[in-house]
Amino acid sequence: MIALDGNRSRLPERPALREALAALPRAAAGDGFGPDIDAAHEVMLAPGTGREAREAALLAWLRRSQPCLFGRLAARAWKGAGASKGLGLDICWILEDDLDRGHDHLAAKIWTARAAWKRRAVTGQSSAFLIVFNDERLARALPGPEFAELCRSLADAYLSECAPVEFDTVYAEAVPLHQADGSLVLFKASTQLFYTGAHQRRNHDRRIPGGVVISVNAPGHYAHSLVTRGLAPDLGAAMEFVRETAARTIGNGGIGHPSGLGSSWHNAPGDGCPAGRDTFSAAYQIDVLVQKDVVSDRTPRLTGHHEDEIWPSLRLDYLTAKEFSVGDPDHGWSNGLPIGDDALLTNPWEPVVAANTPDFDY
Repeated sequence: MIALDGNRSRLPERPALREALAALPRAAAGDGFGPDIDAAHEVMLAPGTGREAREAALLAWLRRSQPCLFGRLAARAWKGAGASKGLGLDICWILEDDLDRGHDHLAAKIWTARAAWKRRAVTGQSSAFLIVFNDERLARALPGPEFAELCRSLADAYLSECAPVEFDTVYAEAVPLHQADGSLVLFKASTQLFYTGAHQRRNHDRRIPGGVVISVNAPGHYAHSLVTRGLAPDLGAAMEFVRETAARTIGNGGIGHPSGLGSSWHNAPGDGCPAGRDTFSAAYQIDVLVQKDVVSDRTPRLTGHHEDEIWPSLRLDYLTAKEFSVGDPDHGWSNGLPIGDDALLTNPWEPVVAANTPDFDY
């Protein structure tokens, strides 16, 4: 297991963040990102805006325009804003001055917030974590190789135990929970990249106002916490709710697109893909943290499925009350890995290079 100690000794030599930000190709001043994001930017990118106002603008956008239904639930939970189905969220804000102070400052600030989140997660209070890099230079950045490299640098500051973060790789977070019997376990969580410049691109459903966001979501942790907190009668019911919520998110990503076009869709019988409620396709690998060809792609996606690579064998069947053995790749998503109290801030999940094959698992 790798402790979250902020060790960055393996990091490669990369341009300083300030230099990398200055070198980013940017959208023209008059270019918009849809009325919903443009409205949020009036607050989130306005000079002198405080963190609370930025937070309110982002959460209001998440409640209305975030395709992921887990994201909407978590945003509703923030400070009692609405019905949340018990899904808690922590947010780490990274602003312009943080980015300009460099990688070491960034990594230390994120590590502190990450550790605090995990200590809340132990009691089931939070199953989701957002790292919000809110900066106009990022919000107006165009997809391309420069932006892809910068996203890797931001991911390095978050996943310091895995740095240097590689392209086209799945990185799982580890989220602790005390179960009803008192045992302590770790659950896997997905780590996913959202950014403003995804608007109308291949991964349109990853658009978000304000710049770049790394989103962390632990569905199994959430389901088990519903049971331990008495919010679900049993694990079967909790997992059914989580799986159904995930299934309803598929195909919901056309919000803000002029044609209502999303980047994922349920597989239908006879289309050459595995069919069923628990299988789907997407224009990118949704659990890869930084998919190079996608994050570098400026091509507008206006009609039909993207002409480039399709991932047709994505699935949700790991969201189940079934017990998986420790050696099974699905272990950790729905049933936790037992640990001692001294392993609370560790991450045992090894990165997995993505492969577009029916048997790819992680």
